[in-house]
Amino acid sequence: MKIIAIMNQKGGEAKTTTVRNLSYILSQKKKKILTIDMDAQGNLTTNSGILKREVNTIVDVFNGEKNINDIIINVSKNLDHISNNMSMAEFALFLEKNSGWTRILSNSIKEIEQEYDYIFIDCPPALDFSTYNALGAADGVIITLQAEENSVEGISDLIRSINMIRERDNAELKVLGVVITKFKKSTNLQNQFKNLLTEHFGDLVFDTVIRDTIKISEANYNHKSIVEFDKKSNGAKDYIALSKELLKRI
Repeated sequence: MKIIAIMNQKGGEAKTTTVRNLSYILSQKKKKILTIDMDAQGNLTTNSGILKREVNTIVDVFNGEKNINDIIINVSKNLDHISNNMSMAEFALFLEKNSGWTRILSNSIKEIEQEYDYIFIDCPPALDFSTYNALGAADGVIITLQAEENSVEGISDLIRSINMIRERDNAELKVLGVVITKFKKSTNLQNQFKNLLTEHFGDLVFDTVIRDTIKISEANYNHKSIVEFDKKSNGAKDYIALSKELLKRI
């Protein structure tokens, strides 16, 4: 069993889309998958076809009101989900004043970990309570980013934060790789940034890039993975290739 956090402190880097698609693709390979939405915005919950304001969430487990088994929702064959919504934001303000707050998620999921082959955690676009809890629980991290200056600038800071969590709370944590999303191959500038990333981070950069395509946005709008929505699309081909590459790294 492996727990994988998908993260970047910047918004719009396709974290949620990557969780949604990798989890669905691996579930179709007869792997038992759980996704955990750790973002108070609840976009992964919505994208999974769940009404986030009408369900129990991970916060109900954190505050002791629910057992974790009671909040798991089946999305499709071999794919389960734990939801989130804005209640997380209020809860985080309270909990960050308490000792041991970075291990709450890890402690909460211990009783169900062995029921799954892979657990994917969708992190918010911030280095906050939710992200630090995800890193405290995870075995590995995938960083998603676009090949542009604003995205590239923060990666070194992000890796320093991961190293800090490794030293303080989770010695097993490692960076599985950096995946470039929303990539426009025809753009010289994006190709330059891609080359810069590869030069700086070497083998950490996945060979697979996720090409920019309207089909992925359409799939998200319809609350489907790209493979369900259009298996022949470039987006589906890219995420299938990424899933294969990921399995070689974990």
